Amino acid sequence: MSIEKALLVPANPFKYKEMGDVEFHKAHLNRNGGVFWDLIPMGRRDAPWKHPEIKSGYFYISKVQVVEYWMSIECIKRWKEVDLGEVERYIPEPRKAYLQSDPQTKTYYAILIKDIRHLNREHKHKLNEFTLASSNQKVERVQNYAIVVDPGWR
Repeated sequence: MSIEKALLVPANPFKYKEMGDVEFHKAHLNRNGGVFWDLIPMGRRDAPWKHPEIKSGYFYISKVQVVEYWMSIECIKRWKEVDLGEVERYIPEPRKAYLQSDPQTKTYYAILIKDIRHLNREHKHKLNEFTLASSNQKVERVQNYAIVVDPGWR
């Protein structure tokens, strides 16, 4: 029996302003039908995304140390594998600016998100409520991202 996997992504709007602000991205998604967020690969390696089966994820708001949002993922690829002209409307302005100015970002993973939902107040969760898919250990911290067993919270 295979487990459903999800992505656990840290968000820090207090340090990175719009780039780390889930509500900013949710507003962009509502206007444009989708939005891109990106992830720095583990070890900053330039490697293809190896988990195409992952179609949902959660945002961990690092400042308040709680998971507050669920997301529906259409696809994850390296930016260099994405035709930027084809998906331009999904890329928020602050992300466009650094994609154009920093060549390193082309190796980052681009997540095309098609839905972001705020979890109900009583459904906000701590990191240790998530289990790593690879080791079955509780999540203690998440820096770039973590692949977890999807608990099915929506």
